[in-house]
Amino acid sequence: MELFHAHNQWATRPADERFNSLEDLYAATHRYAASAVEATVPWSDLRAEADGDEVFVTGGSGRFAKLTHYAFGQLARKVEAPANYLRSLAPTLAAQNLNFGLKRVSVTEGTDAKLLFHENGSLLLRAATSEKYARIWNWEVVGRLIEFCQKTGMVPAEATIRKFNDDKALYASDHDMFAFVMSPDKVIVDPVGQPLRRGLIAVNSEVGDKSLQLLKFYFRDICGNHIIWGAEQVFELRYNHVGSVSERWTEGLVEARRYIDGSASFDQAQFDKVTIPIAGTKDEVLDTLFGKKSVGLSRKALEASYDAVVPEQDGDPRSPWGIAQGVTRFSQQSTYAEDRQALDRAAGKILQITF
Repeated sequence: MELFHAHNQWATRPADERFNSLEDLYAATHRYAASAVEATVPWSDLRAEADGDEVFVTGGSGRFAKLTHYAFGQLARKVEAPANYLRSLAPTLAAQNLNFGLKRVSVTEGTDAKLLFHENGSLLLRAATSEKYARIWNWEVVGRLIEFCQKTGMVPAEATIRKFNDDKALYASDHDMFAFVMSPDKVIVDPVGQPLRRGLIAVNSEVGDKSLQLLKFYFRDICGNHIIWGAEQVFELRYNHVGSVSERWTEGLVEARRYIDGSASFDQAQFDKVTIPIAGTKDEVLDTLFGKKSVGLSRKALEASYDAVVPEQDGDPRSPWGIAQGVTRFSQQSTYAEDRQALDRAAGKILQITF
C-alpha cells in the first residue's frame, strides 16, 4: 500500500513551512505560541467592522484585529454564511452579514467565543472557536515527539530511494504542523519477505483546522517526493480538541511507544503463526471471521477487505496476515475517520485471534 500523507505536504508547502530538524520545527512552533494571546468573550461582544478593503473584528476591549484567511472562514462557518461569498462582497456588506449572524449565535447558543490572536504591535485573529475547544499547542506535540525519538531511536523521515533531495518530512505554519518520523534501519521482515521500517506521523492544528492525529505503520521505503511505499499495519489514532484531549493523546503516545518497541521482537515464529490459512476457501474465511464477534465487521466489509488484498504484497488473503492487510487497505478508501479507525482496530484484532 502507498501512503500519500507526507507527499501531499511535500508538494504543497512553501519554503518557510519546511524544516530540517525537529529542533527547528519546535523553535518555529514555539515562536507562534509565544506571540499568541487568548481571550474568551461572549459572541454578542464581537463586532465586525470594515476599514478600506479589509474586515476587522473588535470586542469588549475596543481593540481592532485583522483576520487571517482561516479565521475569517471560521467566523463565516459560525454564522452559517459561505466564506467565499462573503469575501466577494464589499467589506462593509461582509461586516454587516457577519454582525447579523453573530447576534443570532449569541442568542441560540448562549456560549462564549474562544479567540486566539497573534500580537506584534497590532492584533491578528488566528482562530475563533467555541469555549468547548481544548487547545493542544503545536510546539507541545513537537516537544513530545522529540522525547519520543530520543527514547525510540527514530529520526525525521527522508528519502530512502530515488533520493534527489535531503528534504525532511517536517512542516508547520501559523495554524498546523505535520511530522513524519521513522526508524533509520529496516528492522523486521514481513511474511512476504519485505524488510520494513517503522513509521509514525503526527498532525495537529492549534487553531481548530484539524484534530490531533497519530498514524503508526510499517513501511518499505520513502522516495524523494515523500510517497511512502509498502505501508503495512496502518493504524490511525485521532483526538478531537475537546475535553481531556491532553490526557487521551498522552495515552496514544504510550501506545505508539509500545508499538514501536514491540515491533523489533515481532519474530519469525509470530509471523509464521499469522500466515497459516484460516480456512481453505474465501467463503469459509469470511464465515469464520464474521462469526468472531470481537472483529466487529459486517460480512460485506470483510468481503471488500478480502478482495482488496494484493497477494504479492500482502500474502495469502486466507491468512490472518493477508486479510488484515486487506482490511487496512479497505480502511484507506473511507473518507470518514471514525470508519477508518474502526477498520484499523479490526485488523489488529484479527492478528490477535487464535484460529
